[in-house]
Amino acid sequence: MRLKLYKNLSELEQDRAQWDALAGSFPFFQFEWMTNWFQILGKELELAVLVGIDNDGQWVGIAPWCIDRTQPLLNKLRFLGSGDACSDYLRLITNEENHQEFNRVAIDWLIENIGSSQTLGRIDVIELEGISPQDPKAKYLCDVLSANGMKHHTTELEGGWQTELPSSWEELNAKFSKNMRRKTKAAAKRLASEDTEVLSTADSRYTTEQLWKIFVELHQKRRNMLGQPGCFADTDFEHFLNRAFLSLKNKNQSELLVINFEKRPLAASLCLRSESTYYLYQSGMDTSRMRLEPGYQICSIAVQRAIALGLQQFDFLRGDEPYKARWNTSRIPITRTRFIPRNSVANLKHSVWLTGRTLKHLVTSSKS
Repeated sequence: MRLKLYKNLSELEQDRAQWDALAGSFPFFQFEWMTNWFQILGKELELAVLVGIDNDGQWVGIAPWCIDRTQPLLNKLRFLGSGDACSDYLRLITNEENHQEFNRVAIDWLIENIGSSQTLGRIDVIELEGISPQDPKAKYLCDVLSANGMKHHTTELEGGWQTELPSSWEELNAKFSKNMRRKTKAAAKRLASEDTEVLSTADSRYTTEQLWKIFVELHQKRRNMLGQPGCFADTDFEHFLNRAFLSLKNKNQSELLVINFEKRPLAASLCLRSESTYYLYQSGMDTSRMRLEPGYQICSIAVQRAIALGLQQFDFLRGDEPYKARWNTSRIPITRTRFIPRNSVANLKHSVWLTGRTLKHLVTSSKS
């Protein structure tokens, strides 16, 4: 296996067909998702994508890395798409045949190439955010790093929530609790009302720009009601998500769903999809009409859309909001693990970080 390091986005763009062939249909592995993130949200970072290439010139593995030197005295290797974008289920991107070999070779190369005088420069921490310990490929990556003697610290983040989809809405509805069935029945009745209109970027009644504006406004209303600024208060985040959404839409991998009630927007969701799974990435609703239970309506529409497409899973993605458990879901743990390179400076910085984390926890506990 030959390795090639990409430190320039324009050079990587030239080989995007190889990336697309290896990434498959998973939204967060897509070239559009990761490179739009890097250009907009990661514009202060350094690209460090490592690729494994076989004897026939075909890519067999991608380490979608970048280097974050924005914090004083702390250089961090991290995944493209990590952080505020909440890209879930990240790992190295490989085919089935070569995933173990590529993980081992990539980590061996990484260890040899970090250091002040080496290819990547000084790296103080390798941060793997958005991985799931239940994913065998992600677990193998962590095992390889641990086998190289690196200390590590794992923080559990909010979990993903996924349900297996039967062939019909009726079959899924039968698995819900009695109270949940009352909620979905009420949602179905409201959706069938003559005053209700369901819109999607898959049709042409409204432009994508119109539906995007509705979605952003409803999402911000919901966040503001909860006393939060909302992610779209950050114009860079909206720019990233809009560009990524439009790129994926051109590949039939994203869509907006909007519910109008009495000619006014009631709820909206931004959804992504792979060959097997429908992902509800974000949603919003008119907080002045919560009595209509817009959340149940928009989720019902999204789940029914996934079943109609013949998909096998529906995934609510990261977030432990109580409503997700009501949809016959199982929680998938998602973590952030910090691996510390085997040098004295990196280990000293890790010890200082752990001490600060412990003190912060003690102060928080004493206040509560």
